[in-house]
Amino acid sequence: MIGTNTYLTIGMMIILGIVLPVAVSIWWVRAKKERVTTVLIGAATWFVSSQILEKIPQLVLFNPKLSIGQAVLNNALLYTVIGALLAGVFEETGRLVAFKTLLKKRKNKETGISHGIGHGGFEALFVLTITGVQYLAYASMINAGTFQDTVAQAAATGVDTSALQKIPEMLMDLTPLAGLVGIYERVFGMLLHVGLSIIVFYAVKKSKTKFYILAVILHTLFDVPAAFYQYGTIKNIYMIEALITVYAVVSFVIIYRRLYKKDVRDDVVQNL
Repeated sequence: MIGTNTYLTIGMMIILGIVLPVAVSIWWVRAKKERVTTVLIGAATWFVSSQILEKIPQLVLFNPKLSIGQAVLNNALLYTVIGALLAGVFEETGRLVAFKTLLKKRKNKETGISHGIGHGGFEALFVLTITGVQYLAYASMINAGTFQDTVAQAAATGVDTSALQKIPEMLMDLTPLAGLVGIYERVFGMLLHVGLSIIVFYAVKKSKTKFYILAVILHTLFDVPAAFYQYGTIKNIYMIEALITVYAVVSFVIIYRRLYKKDVRDDVVQNL
């Protein structure tokens, strides 16, 4: 049976997954008199690039029924590098397209941050809230005694149910601390996404392709520790969170100081 603490943790994930990005967005839009549409375009950028376009190569490269998928899934390095690189390439290309099209007339430096808040904020909302709702549904099914029937029905259709079978144990181990760790990770994920949007904004504004490439590299490296943890190569979640925190903060501070804060004359980027 799934206990009260698990339900409280799931509720915390759902609520904070909504409150965190919405609160940051409202504060920024009001403080800087920014257009809310820039934030919304950032949200759409994340969804289209990561949840639609990125899924296309993933269906092949991570498909256990294909030889190439088996090769990737059975090799920790390939799994990590390919997974992280796909996220970096698709999401940063999504930003590039957004700044060159929908946001091409918005030249003020706040545009980069607004887009980043939308991009990272919607990712946080999607990951925490959607995941929380799924967990809530699974917990209710387990307590009602219908979960195993659902797994059996899925298995009968040929679906791989190995991940589903792990859900009851995972939910019983879901503590408030574990929920807070997930929320904590999204905060620093948002911070890095803001920094990456700043870089790609200037890649377009100053016609600097190298900035776009830098954004892809920084994004890819950020996802490497999490990919290693997902694969099981690194098992210490607190070490992963420490790496993510330091990486996100250092990257953001450097990007903010070298690009955003110094954007007072047109030739500043030329001298970087």
